[in-house]
Amino acid sequence: MHDNLPRLPEYGGRSVEVARLVRVEYENAAPRRTVRLHEIPAARTPGPAEPAENEANRASSRPVKVRHVARHARSSDLRPRHRTSLSIRSAERRRWAADLTGPGSGGLVIYGMGGIGKSTLAAQIATRVSRLQSGRMINVINGELATSAPWPPEADLVILDNFDDNLTQESSGRWTVRDPELAAALSGWHGKLLITCRHPFSLGEVAQARLTFRRLGPLTRSGAAELTTSLPAIRLLGEAERDQVWRLTAGHPLAMEYFDRLLARGERYPDLAGRIEAAIRAWGDLPPEPTELPEATAERVASAAGDLMFGDLFGRLGTAARSQLVRASVFRTPVTAEAVAARPGPIAECEAAGLLGIGPGHEVAVHRWTAAALHRRLAEAGLGAQLAAAHRQAAAYWLSCAAPSAEAGYHQRRAAELTRVAGPGPRPGPSLRRRAAVLALAAMSVALAVEAGRALAVPHLASAERPADAVSSVTLPSVTGASATRARAAAWVAGQVSGGAVLACDPAMCAALAQRGVPAGSLLVLGPGAGDPLGSAVVVETAAVRSIFGSRLASVYAPEVLASFGAGPARIDVRIVAPDGAASYRRALAADSRARRAAGVQLLRDPRITVTPSARAALAAGQVDARLLMTLAALAASEPVRVDGFGGRDPGESPGLALRTAELAAPAATARRMLAFVRAQRSPYLATRADLTPGPGGAVLTIEFGAPAPLGMLR
Repeated sequence: MHDNLPRLPEYGGRSVEVARLVRVEYENAAPRRTVRLHEIPAARTPGPAEPAENEANRASSRPVKVRHVARHARSSDLRPRHRTSLSIRSAERRRWAADLTGPGSGGLVIYGMGGIGKSTLAAQIATRVSRLQSGRMINVINGELATSAPWPPEADLVILDNFDDNLTQESSGRWTVRDPELAAALSGWHGKLLITCRHPFSLGEVAQARLTFRRLGPLTRSGAAELTTSLPAIRLLGEAERDQVWRLTAGHPLAMEYFDRLLARGERYPDLAGRIEAAIRAWGDLPPEPTELPEATAERVASAAGDLMFGDLFGRLGTAARSQLVRASVFRTPVTAEAVAARPGPIAECEAAGLLGIGPGHEVAVHRWTAAALHRRLAEAGLGAQLAAAHRQAAAYWLSCAAPSAEAGYHQRRAAELTRVAGPGPRPGPSLRRRAAVLALAAMSVALAVEAGRALAVPHLASAERPADAVSSVTLPSVTGASATRARAAAWVAGQVSGGAVLACDPAMCAALAQRGVPAGSLLVLGPGAGDPLGSAVVVETAAVRSIFGSRLASVYAPEVLASFGAGPARIDVRIVAPDGAASYRRALAADSRARRAAGVQLLRDPRITVTPSARAALAAGQVDARLLMTLAALAASEPVRVDGFGGRDPGESPGLALRTAELAAPAATARRMLAFVRAQRSPYLATRADLTPGPGGAVLTIEFGAPAPLGMLR
């Protein structure tokens, strides 16, 4: 039975087949980014791909006010400061700037592969527009937009840079704007729009007519020739060799810079070109001229060449410089050297390798294309824990800043995701064997490791419903009104929400949670101008939070309620955040419920599992948390299991959410073995509570998993 299922280590001395388990991917899947007021000069110091403006033009250009620059946005044009500025996109700059200075309203979308120069070109166009029309207000929004941030009414040109952060891909493959309110806002915008992103997208039939999509492809031969004049090693090559560099890098500017760095560091041109050619041939034949390549092929060639050369550059760094680059690469905005605990030597080494840029204010940043290559390399080497540690350090930095920032929540979420993927390292200890016939519940084998768990006493379950006055064993302070409601909600969250979850809350609620032991690194403070809750797993909806988001909190960001406390204006709802939107979450919840129902029916057919009538009804109806279903299957593989009941319903909980608690009756010795097994699991299969209490004929094992229950674990 189930011959195709993987085998896990021992439990109770039998070799067993087990349900395949999958990592939860639904929690906090989409990091959300905020914007802030900022101002840059129109005639700033240009990057390597920008035209040098003369002093007269600089003097006559008025400042460009940047009203909504995202905190996280990684600068796309930070290069080592000695680079000579060039005009390698002069034709596009002139032609597309003219599109935006003409009469009427409309929008221009510049799309293309990562690192091809979209943000740099947008900066060039903004500079040219401000010079041609000095009275025009130009507003730049970089990264993901917070729709709660009003656009300045006087603006007649809005630049949306790195707009991919606002897009989602439908099953048909089409890209659309994730937030319906943002799509509506863009559809109703009557000024000029300049958008940069990797993919063309849809705003709907009416607004789509206002947008002109232009792909920014590889550099032309003449553009590449201009760029090579600023690359000291490549410009010493012969014309045929420079042309081959252009072809081998698919006309990708940053890949060409990598090539130049390696030549400057002593790499022989024939050797480097030969290795890149071999990497490209692994994908297929050598390409023709880059400008003739389909978009996907050009990106594949550039990525193959770039990854190889990044590996060479990264491999030449010392240990301290590598660690420094990892720490800097997780930041989505240029930050001070103190933010990355920088030391002059490693920073200089990274800059000399061309992997890190230093801005005019001595801020450090890693280009997105470089950061992506580094993160892929770490993942392939099984070093996700190192990246998770860098995100935790970044979260601590943002939490230490005086102004609230959604960046802290983003880094907390990324650290949690990477930790779930990597998991704690395996430790030697007893393994688990299981008999040769157990149901299939999902699609991937789970690794079990012995790890200490926590034993927190919980009362026996009288039924599947938990009374409102028994939501926590924490003694609440003797206060009334709003303070009492906040204290009850904080106690519930501290005791019931999964330990690794990021919690979004107003300052007063965050303080209450911190008093109950919730780490500061798990708290995302919400307030005016602090963005939205999409960097968290759970949002605590108080009156202050409702005043910020209104009905959009329930309709867009967090559709389902885990628990509710109080009534009237003082009511507090603990909500599950839906990173891909309310509709997507509810579809995933419905699919998860169907999978739980099918798995519950399979468990009811197992002769080694006996259940009470109420437990049978819960299993048959698909009401039981997938983590409990998998745990029961594992336990029943070796020991007869009696299920007395399931619970975990909380006051005000939305219908359809899973029951997260189970009570199992067994002889005392058997119950102790089961308890050891439950406590030996790793996240997401490690219960938040597991303990034994005396029961008729032995003991009762109570198992409780944290909220919210992950979706999609059963396939």
